[in-house]
Amino acid sequence: MKTKKIMSALFIACLSFGFITTSALAGNDEHNYSMRVYGFQQNSHSAGWYRQTTNYKNNWKVKLETSGEGAHTISTFWLEKSGGANVSPSVNKTAGNAASYRRVNASFPGKETVMLTAQNNNISGNEYNVSGYWDEKTGKIQ
Repeated sequence: MKTKKIMSALFIACLSFGFITTSALAGNDEHNYSMRVYGFQQNSHSAGWYRQTTNYKNNWKVKLETSGEGAHTISTFWLEKSGGANVSPSVNKTAGNAASYRRVNASFPGKETVMLTAQNNNISGNEYNVSGYWDEKTGKIQ
């Protein structure tokens, strides 16, 4: 009888831990990206993700892990919706630095699919690959 109670308590504890872990991971929507940045400031896009919030203060984030342009070089990023309309200000990211958090434009209604957009911060013909991670909504309110 005592063994049954212990087993039941362990089962409930494991089940509860599973719900807590799943809830915690649901807020972590970081998406890896890897894309080619083209010359002369042509836009490059990641896959799109649905931004489920209408709160423009719910920040998006981007981190530039590596750049084929070299260590400590800069690329420019912003969010765009399908059709090419910008929905956030741009941010210059240096390869290897910490992630940056930004608001979307207050006029963006949200609840739409957005893409991470990148371009070379210089007007040059250089092309290179970049990679890192981004999140269309972080839960970080600013």
